[in-house]
Amino acid sequence: MELDRETFERTMAAVTERLDRQEQMIRLLVDELKERHSEGKLYIRGERMYDSKELERMLLMGKRTLQRYRTTGELPYLKLHRNAYYRESDVVRLITEKGK
Repeated sequence: MELDRETFERTMAAVTERLDRQEQMIRLLVDELKERHSEGKLYIRGERMYDSKELERMLLMGKRTLQRYRTTGELPYLKLHRNAYYRESDVVRLITEKGK
């Protein structure tokens, strides 16, 4: 099977265009990741994570209160390198429930 020149050039142009779009998307993702990393914020699967100290400051609560929420299961957490991290959605849910 032989390709004529015009078909080959159209196919190559389409492939090149698609590769250019993918390269642009990758560049945007890398830039976003660099920005998030430079801010010193942790994201897991696109969701902002807070450590215990951040939550204590933000919510004006003590260590024991936060510990109680963890122990009772009211505030789910993730353990990374001996530190507890909390999903933003779980924190919002807790605030909403406690605010009622």
